[in-house]
Amino acid sequence: PATLSARPVLSHRPVLPSRRVGAVRLTATDGRPGTAALTKLLEENRSLRDENTRLTEENRRLQAAADAINDEIITGELLARAARRSLLNNIATINLLVIVTFGMGVAYSLLETDIRAIAALYYFDLGDDLYPGFARAAIAVDLILRLPGELLHQYEALVPTNPVFYKACTSGVAYTFGDFISQLYQGRDLKTLDLPRSFRSGAAGFIGHGPLCHYWMLAMERYLDFGGAWWATGFKVLADQTVWSLYLNAMYSFLIGTLAFRNPRDVWADVKSTSWPALRSSWRFWPFVHCISFSHAVPLDLKLLWVDVMEIVWVTILSRVANQDDNGEEENQDIGVVVESFGVDPTLEIALSQQVMSGTLTYDSSAGWKCSEDGDCWVLADDGAGTAGSSGGPFAGLTLPSGPELLDASIPLALMWPVLFAFYQGELALGLDV
Repeated sequence: PATLSARPVLSHRPVLPSRRVGAVRLTATDGRPGTAALTKLLEENRSLRDENTRLTEENRRLQAAADAINDEIITGELLARAARRSLLNNIATINLLVIVTFGMGVAYSLLETDIRAIAALYYFDLGDDLYPGFARAAIAVDLILRLPGELLHQYEALVPTNPVFYKACTSGVAYTFGDFISQLYQGRDLKTLDLPRSFRSGAAGFIGHGPLCHYWMLAMERYLDFGGAWWATGFKVLADQTVWSLYLNAMYSFLIGTLAFRNPRDVWADVKSTSWPALRSSWRFWPFVHCISFSHAVPLDLKLLWVDVMEIVWVTILSRVANQDDNGEEENQDIGVVVESFGVDPTLEIALSQQVMSGTLTYDSSAGWKCSEDGDCWVLADDGAGTAGSSGGPFAGLTLPSGPELLDASIPLALMWPVLFAFYQGELALGLDV
């Protein structure tokens, strides 16, 4: 009892725990809550809720505006695609109308007389014929079979009346068809067909090829005939496939560039870079064709017609061979479309397009056309290699072949001579004036 009474007496006053709400510490020492602080917290809470509601509404408004803008963008893209599709359809319709109109006009001008004759066969009574239907059909077939020869004789009789004009028209038509065929090979259809380009090509043939080839052939007949010797044809071919071919390539490029409003410097750069490729492409076909072109088997007034027809045949052959090469590649590879024109002869246009589609010829915005690193390309020579005038001047960048490349490309010119002799023997056997 004495010990217990010595202990101090402890007061059992309750101690309320501290609470931290937000950044405010509430301590109640007298058992009553901090009314002012709690009121302040409630007001802050209410303010935060109002701010949250306002931000939520603002977020919804902004989201709705973003969705509206996104819908407008999608709608704009759809409208742009629809407009482009409509434009391409309109272009296809216009191209189809132009091609059909032009084709029907040419066909009617050539076949007018025979069409009228065949129509008259079925319109008038043939009289007492045992088989009138068979007679009409037989006469119609005979007229059609005789048509090519009659058109050729009409052309031969028409050319001497105005040789420059009619030969210009012949080359204009041939170059138009040649460019049309090359565009088809490049992957174009009615929607992407560039008819103005074909017409520019035809205009270049009309202005530069037909008239000047007329005088060129007259000059060769006068100065390179050597009294009608059989080997004279070989010298004509060599002159045509060197000096004259270089001139034709430059002339065609400049005319096409002028009609397309290109910079003359860019055109001259194209001429320098494509001169040798044009010769190389030409030597694969024309020396053997010109064994007939410059012989006595083709009359002088029909030589240009023969050359222009062979031009279309050569372009068609190139397109056919190139398409077969493309079909032999991977089937899953996408079919490319060459959009830009090289502004060169249609035969060289196809050769260059084939290199573009195969990936060996690429375009660099800073360096222009160049060969790919893993491709075998013969269009443009690297700087400092295979070029003339690298130090500057008008012939800087002129593409020249190496010795082995020149010898390899000249093989057709060497093989031409036995072919010439064989043609000469054939002319003697046929009794032609040689």
